Amino acid sequence: MMNIHVVAIEMLKLTKIIKELIRKSTNFIAIIIPILCLTCSRKNAISLIGAAAMFIIFIDLLRIYSLRYRRFIYKSFFRHVYRSWERRTLSGGSYILAGSALSILLFSSNIAALVILFTIVGDTFAAIGGRIFGRNKIYSHSNPDGSYRKKTVEGTLSFFVTAFLAGLIIPGVPIFWKLIGAALATCVELVSFFLDDNLTVPIIVGAVLQIGIHGHILLAI
Repeated sequence: MMNIHVVAIEMLKLTKIIKELIRKSTNFIAIIIPILCLTCSRKNAISLIGAAAMFIIFIDLLRIYSLRYRRFIYKSFFRHVYRSWERRTLSGGSYILAGSALSILLFSSNIAALVILFTIVGDTFAAIGGRIFGRNKIYSHSNPDGSYRKKTVEGTLSFFVTAFLAGLIIPGVPIFWKLIGAALATCVELVSFFLDDNLTVPIIVGAVLQIGIHGHILLAI
């Protein structure tokens, strides 16, 4: 009887991990954003990512305010992309695209690519690492729908390590600032209670790196 109970618990954990992988699949697609930062002009990158952000935000608003569209989404495969508390709010996709567009507008291309990569890679592996290895809870945070999100030491360490390692491939930013940026991104992700970390991480970390390295914020394109 005990073995059946243990197997049931492990199956539940596996199901949650698979759902997390499906949700985070959109993050892997978003890897194209830092590539665009490094290969396109700032003007073209802002145009492309800005247009994508407006489109996804429109889709989210349609999902939030149109009952017919919402029913279609939550009866299709796409229901796995959204978290339970995102039923009446913007999705992580809207925030990552908005944060990316603002980063490209405000920061140099290398810094924008770096902080966007921190966000995509760190957030992905923090969620997966927390699901698989999370044992030591830092705190639990209440979501709008009444559910709870748990932050763990293991998930937080996964964010820092993977964000820093991924950042090593971005040229033009000293490794010291990459280390500072990865540490700051980890802290911002940990305390982003009221705003989505897909928005707070690139903007806050990017501003610190941009001012620390160049002494000013970019706006003109």
